[in-house]
Amino acid sequence: MTNILAFVSIKGGVGKTTLALETAVSLAKHFDKKVLLVDANFSAPNIALYLDLTKDYVLQDTLNGQTLPQNAIYEAHGIDIIPSSLNYHKNIDPYNLKKVLQKYKSRYDFIILDTSPNYEELKPVIATADKIFLVSSPDHVTLHTTLKAAKIAQEQKTPIQGIVVNRIRSPRHEYNLREIETLSKVPVLAKIQDHKKMAKSLHKKTPLSLLDEANTISKEIKSLSAAIAGSPEQESWLEKLLPLKTTLGKEKINRDLLRQTYYAVPNK
Repeated sequence: MTNILAFVSIKGGVGKTTLALETAVSLAKHFDKKVLLVDANFSAPNIALYLDLTKDYVLQDTLNGQTLPQNAIYEAHGIDIIPSSLNYHKNIDPYNLKKVLQKYKSRYDFIILDTSPNYEELKPVIATADKIFLVSSPDHVTLHTTLKAAKIAQEQKTPIQGIVVNRIRSPRHEYNLREIETLSKVPVLAKIQDHKKMAKSLHKKTPLSLLDEANTISKEIKSLSAAIAGSPEQESWLEKLLPLKTTLGKEKINRDLLRQTYYAVPNK
């Protein structure tokens, strides 16, 4: 079962942690999926800080064999979480991650990996993942560094499902979706505007998908999650009134293709 998904980029601050968390929560809340979220950012983890988790054991403890993985699993907001520690000083082998998580694939519908922007730390995480989603903001610097993560995936033959364009701030001065797809040769699956409500979400230590379901970010995450879950995407009232070709954005067409192909059985 190909259910280990990683959100990746070789640049900090693009929103990988937020997207991994929000997607995990949306899959659980809206599509009744059993989800394990793993903070695989070994050197600068954030999920425990985001959610204010009190933890006895962390991912690093499982990688060095100090404890069984189930002892490092915590529940919050309807999902299971394996956090990492910011202050872990023992040596670990990150390539043990695949062996640790293989035992849990059958217990969850999805295992979602948050990742490090560090090039060397990213390699074992991509090796662990069944499929990856690139994350980038639409500026020149971030997009081109994100494509380095795509190169790692291609070298390791890990399928790239698409790219999430996050933190759109000034469309007139940023790449548009067509330009991003041309440069990356990867389909854009979601476009997410920067929104001040994210600051409130962090302050409340609560995913935005739970705090404000009507927010534009929450809606786009739900649409992406629907494609991953293989469920129909909810149409807006405008889409129901206007002709299909008039209303569908490129990212929505790409999500529909993802929905059709994600669960397709390959030809033998």
